[in-house]
Amino acid sequence: MASRKEQREEARRQREEREAQERQTQRRKRRLWQAGATTAVVVVIILIAIAVSSSGGNDTHVSPRERTVTNDLFTGIAQSGITLGNPQAKVTVYEFADLQCPFCREYTTSVFPQIVQKYVKPGKVKMVWRNLTFIGPDSVTAARAAAAAGAQNKLWDFADLFYKNQGTENTGYVTDKFIQQIATNAGVDVNKMKADESAPFVEQQLGEAQNQAQQFGINSTPSFLIQVGKGKPQKLNYQNFKLSEFSGPIDAALKQAGG
Repeated sequence: MASRKEQREEARRQREEREAQERQTQRRKRRLWQAGATTAVVVVIILIAIAVSSSGGNDTHVSPRERTVTNDLFTGIAQSGITLGNPQAKVTVYEFADLQCPFCREYTTSVFPQIVQKYVKPGKVKMVWRNLTFIGPDSVTAARAAAAAGAQNKLWDFADLFYKNQGTENTGYVTDKFIQQIATNAGVDVNKMKADESAPFVEQQLGEAQNQAQQFGINSTPSFLIQVGKGKPQKLNYQNFKLSEFSGPIDAALKQAGG
């Protein structure tokens, strides 16, 4: 049987072992936390880099092909402010859009050119731009620039090229340099555009778009109204961005208009 002294020494040895194990465990936890924190920082940095890269930032360059495609699309079509097409057209399509909206971009790069070719270029339909700013500050900056481009009858060219170079929403990519690149390639006088961005007509235009959206219960983009003559506009409902989803209502409106 062990003496009392030996028992005390054994108890002390066990306590020291437990304390050593506890210190080792705490060191391991600290290392794991540090590794996790470092990983988290790296992940955040990577995500920020991806966002900046995908947004286009200040390095956006409109390609010659993009410029040519946009120019060809609108060549020969009358533009007046926010209106695209024959001012005497009996059917009007109102487009409610946010230049930051990725769905608006999808519509613009898919079915919109087909609508222009089939209905707008022949003079059957005119389109009216209604710029909303749902998404954030970049939407407001873009909307003001688009409205100012409209004063030079280049709004639709500007919007088309903007969508072709659209970045990730709310990343601050809509800089002066970005706007200048889009405007220059759209044939817009940049100095005049910058001067017009704060003009009263810009505020009026954006306010009218918001009021009309509220009047017709429009709370998403892109949304559309279709109007025959001076009649009350009706919502153009669609399920996807295929020409058939739009041509049905437009053809019905043209038939009603006798066109």
